Amino acid sequence: MIKLASIAAFAALLASAAQAAETVTIAGSDILGDKIKAPLSAALKKQGISANIEMKGSFTAADALKNAKADVAIIAIPRGEKNPEGLILFPFAYHIASVAVNIANPIEEISTSQLYKIYSKSASPRVDAWQSLEVGNASLKNIMPITTSFSDSLVVELFKYGALKSTGLGQWVNVAKSPAEALSMLRANNSAIAVVGKIEDTSMIKILAISSDSDGGASKYAFRPDRDNIFNGDYPLSLPFYIAVEKSAAARLKPLLKTLLSDEIAAVIDADNFLSAPKNSRKKSIFELDILK
Repeated sequence: MIKLASIAAFAALLASAAQAAETVTIAGSDILGDKIKAPLSAALKKQGISANIEMKGSFTAADALKNAKADVAIIAIPRGEKNPEGLILFPFAYHIASVAVNIANPIEEISTSQLYKIYSKSASPRVDAWQSLEVGNASLKNIMPITTSFSDSLVVELFKYGALKSTGLGQWVNVAKSPAEALSMLRANNSAIAVVGKIEDTSMIKILAISSDSDGGASKYAFRPDRDNIFNGDYPLSLPFYIAVEKSAAARLKPLLKTLLSDEIAAVIDADNFLSAPKNSRKKSIFELDILK
C-alpha cells in the first residue's frame, strides 16, 4: 500500500513538473509589443511560467489563436466592430487621441463633426474661426489646428477614424515634429487646438470633452478621456485592447491570465502612452477566472 501511494505521489509530481515546464505562447498587437514584451516575460518568469511572446500584430495574433498556434492573444478591437465569437475577452489596455486647447480658450467641449470641419480636407464648408463655434472670446480669431507628428501615426490614424470619417488632414493643419512640440505650439498660441495622445502635463492647456455626432447625432453628451469614460466606451477617440482566450482553455491558463491582469503589468502599460484597464475591471476579470472550472 505504501509502495502504491509512493508511485501515485511520484506520478503526480511528474505531472506537476510537466505542467510547470510547459511553454505557453502569447501572440499580440505589435503596437503594444515593444512596451510590454520584456516586463511581461519577467513577470511570468517570477510566476514560474515559461512563455513564448510573439507581438506581430492583432490580425496575426487572432489568426494564431484561431488556429491553435497561440494560447492567448492580445488584440485591438476598434470601437463598433464585432467581438470574435467563441472567445473570452478581458479588457487590457487603451490607446487614445486627446484634443486640447490653450487654457485661455473658454471652450469646454467639442463634437466629432466640428473636429471634422476643422481638420478634414473633405470638409465643406471648412470651419476656420472660433466665432463659428460660438466661442465667446473676442481675442480668439482664426483657429490654428495642430496634430502630433505622423511618426506618432497611431494617434493620427485613431483621430482620422474616430472624427474625420477616415478622410485625410487638410493642408492647413500644422503637423508638429513630436507630441512635445505640438503641446509647446498649443501653449504658445491662444487660438490653437491640438490632437495628441495621452497628456500627462496639463499646464497652460485644457483637455476637451468630446461628443460623437459624426454618424448623425449619436450622442449629445461629451466625455473627457478619463479612465472610466474610456473603459465604458463613452469617449469616442479610443482604441481598446483585449486579452483573448478560448473558453475551453481559460481555466488551464489562469496563472498566465492573472499575471496579465496584475497591477504590475498595469503599471507598465500606464508608464507609456497607453492606459491600463481600470483596477475594478481587472478585479472583476480575475473573479470571473476564479469561478471558471
